[in-house]
Amino acid sequence: MIHVNGREVEAAETLLDACRAAGAEVPALCDDARLSPGGHCRACLVEADGRFVAACTTPARDGMRVLTDSERLRAYRRDLGELLLAESAAGGRAGELAAGWGATGERYARSAPARPRDDSHPYLRIDLDRCVLCRLCERACAEIQGQFVYAFEGRGATTRLAWGAERFAESGCVSCGGCAVVCPSGAILDVDREKGSGVFSPEKTPDPFFHAVRTTCGYCGVGCQLDVHVAGGRVARIDGTAEAAVNRGHLCGKGRYAHAFVRHPERLTSPLVRRGGRLEPAAWEEAIALVARELARLRGAVAGLSSSRCTNEENYLFQKWFRAGLGTNDVDCCARVCHAPSAAGMRESFGTGAATNSLGDIERADLLLVVGANVTEAHPVTGARVKQAVLRGAKLVVVDPRRTELAAIADLHLRVRPGGNVALFNALACAVVEAGLVDRSFVAERAEGWEDYEPFIRRQTPEALEGVTGVPAPVVRRAAALYASARRPMMMHGLGVTEHYQGSEAVSCLCNLAVLAGALGRPGVGVNPLRGQNNVQGAADMGCEPSLLPGYQRVDDPAARARCEAAWGRALPARPGRRLPQMYAAARRGEIRGMFLFGEDVVQTDPDSRRTREALERLELLVVQELFLSETARLAHVVLPGASALEKDGTFTNGERRIQRVRAALPPLPGSRPDIEILAALMRASGCPQPTADPAAVMDEIARLAPIYAGVCYARLEGDGLQWPVPDASSPGTPILHRTTFPRGRAQLCRVEFVPSPGFGGALTLVTGRVLEHYNAGTMTRRTPNRVLRPDDRLEIHPRDAAARGIADGAPVRIRSAYGEARARARVSEQVPAGVVFLSFHYPETAANAVTGDVRDRRSDCPEYKVTPVEIAPA
Repeated sequence: MIHVNGREVEAAETLLDACRAAGAEVPALCDDARLSPGGHCRACLVEADGRFVAACTTPARDGMRVLTDSERLRAYRRDLGELLLAESAAGGRAGELAAGWGATGERYARSAPARPRDDSHPYLRIDLDRCVLCRLCERACAEIQGQFVYAFEGRGATTRLAWGAERFAESGCVSCGGCAVVCPSGAILDVDREKGSGVFSPEKTPDPFFHAVRTTCGYCGVGCQLDVHVAGGRVARIDGTAEAAVNRGHLCGKGRYAHAFVRHPERLTSPLVRRGGRLEPAAWEEAIALVARELARLRGAVAGLSSSRCTNEENYLFQKWFRAGLGTNDVDCCARVCHAPSAAGMRESFGTGAATNSLGDIERADLLLVVGANVTEAHPVTGARVKQAVLRGAKLVVVDPRRTELAAIADLHLRVRPGGNVALFNALACAVVEAGLVDRSFVAERAEGWEDYEPFIRRQTPEALEGVTGVPAPVVRRAAALYASARRPMMMHGLGVTEHYQGSEAVSCLCNLAVLAGALGRPGVGVNPLRGQNNVQGAADMGCEPSLLPGYQRVDDPAARARCEAAWGRALPARPGRRLPQMYAAARRGEIRGMFLFGEDVVQTDPDSRRTREALERLELLVVQELFLSETARLAHVVLPGASALEKDGTFTNGERRIQRVRAALPPLPGSRPDIEILAALMRASGCPQPTADPAAVMDEIARLAPIYAGVCYARLEGDGLQWPVPDASSPGTPILHRTTFPRGRAQLCRVEFVPSPGFGGALTLVTGRVLEHYNAGTMTRRTPNRVLRPDDRLEIHPRDAAARGIADGAPVRIRSAYGEARARARVSEQVPAGVVFLSFHYPETAANAVTGDVRDRRSDCPEYKVTPVEIAPA
């Protein structure tokens, strides 16, 4: 027991914990529950057995007697406050504490010289005059983000915060804002907090419209929880929800700061109808009636693409409308161009195509195998968790042609040749088998196909395949040993695995590795696709696929179809519909005459944009539902203005199968409408009964039809939501799949022969992907200050390839392929190996997908964005 101010409390880890357990108020400037104790600010000094000690760093020992308030402590704190005010112009919590201790700033002369404020960063402001040297910023940057931007230089009165560059904008900052959140003095302030000074506490503001709303981020598939603070009808600031399981209060620069697009002047605020070759404003009634009339005229020749940016409820209504209202299974979603191979490969191996484990298992793993995923840029908050796991001692193996941030800190980096994934994964499996590291009991009890698989895989030696993979055989063998000998090896993969000619088969090969290691069905392991868009998992869950009804029930299953027919009151087509590439081909042939594109800018994001545009231009009716006049919307006959994720209610399902609430922080812009209301109106106008546009009621309908969502309702999604399958109302959800069995019974060990892509092995191979600052087509982030952080696209090219072509760093270049041409400026860098170049797809002016082609995954029709033979020349 410990005595705090005469009250007995149970022993705790530190005296600060014990004091708080006793209900005693102890000031602390450098304390944060997410960080290790610092002991820098000395504000938390208490008397312990007659001595002054820092409560945050002093271990609590049985029998201690602690005082948190005494005349000696009050005098000490008053003097500490005077020193703070002499050494800084501290504001915020530090200034309030100093004033509360009775400090006036008059006892000591100002000891620190005035220093200029740094306003070079679009989001963060650095005012060193306010710095109290608490080191919270340094610790948050290191212990949460893992970026190590900050350090302290000098000694004594000359000690100052530094960041390794002349201007803060030139530092290694990734704009997560974690430093601004923890800074107690205003030395680091973000623009939202600076603009909102005095707004964020209701008792300090006259604004009657101040409120905060918890919702889910509308960017990547991590599904971070946000506390969106609203004042004056606008987003005032966004914080991460401290208690959220997904992000634990942390956010990336997009989630925290890139919200200006929501009220951007280029937002669509009226339906547009093409008249005389021009898009002109129209009334909602006219636009809805026109779309319904034209779709009825073209019935039997229409197709739809749903939106991974929109809610589960909206995606559910979209596929319901096409199937029950328009009589077609020609409906797809953008999973087709990203993780359809994950679903296909994992479904073949396990019986279901979603992540087997939770993001929280990153902390439980002792080895992380990251394959074809630039996690710190495409999934930044998950990337930060991976870095923290490595800092705590977890091993890291990265498979990627590029030297990504994680590859630079990995124990092993397997720099596979683009297109060589299947060969490499087979070589890894062979090395596991040859080293005697197979979990024989797991394979015997829970897998099938070993008798056929073993002789096949023993022939796939790292030495025999080295010429294909580009990875030295000894490195492959070391990686295999690290993975299979770890107690809890966790695998994560991204589009560098899926967007290939053998994407689905490569995923099956990764599943083979997990089966061989027995790394399934328990904490800290598994096969986990990192979903790119905020609700790409949910769109697939909702049945926005041509062969699947909600909950992954097959359209050619009479029982599943009968359940939906009974609920929807319509007979449904029994034959699977066309996938997206087949839709385009049918449009070019004149078989598809009308398309509805819901929240997707396919002209920019889909491959071979010339052919995509050609297909859309052949249509008699193209309807686009969007926030902005995107490249695709410019081709439309009708454009319908929808609402952003901050303006609607519903749910998203993140990459770990977690169903979470989306709540409107703002009303839609006048003239626009929530997408669910637009869809319900279109359904009614099309003669498809849809009694409600209430998201909660729609989720209740989903729960009745999709077995994996059967126990889901809005009341149960408060807090951290639920991870499917949720088979009934008593189920707590399923954080870990396949604990005792697989949906197909036993896992299948798949024999996969390497088959080179048509573009494999060219002199120069283009790989496309994401960058940290932008999101997909960039329609949102390029309308925020993120455009300052990354104003243009850069083609990464190895110095040897650049020199051979006379290309200097920063010079404009032409990228040519058999499909078209794109232009960008060069970034000469060893981040890519010789023979490989990299370009993002976020910039319409670059037109990266003008050069990507029509090669697709052999099973799922996902485009091969990662292997395009190109030639580069000075522009």
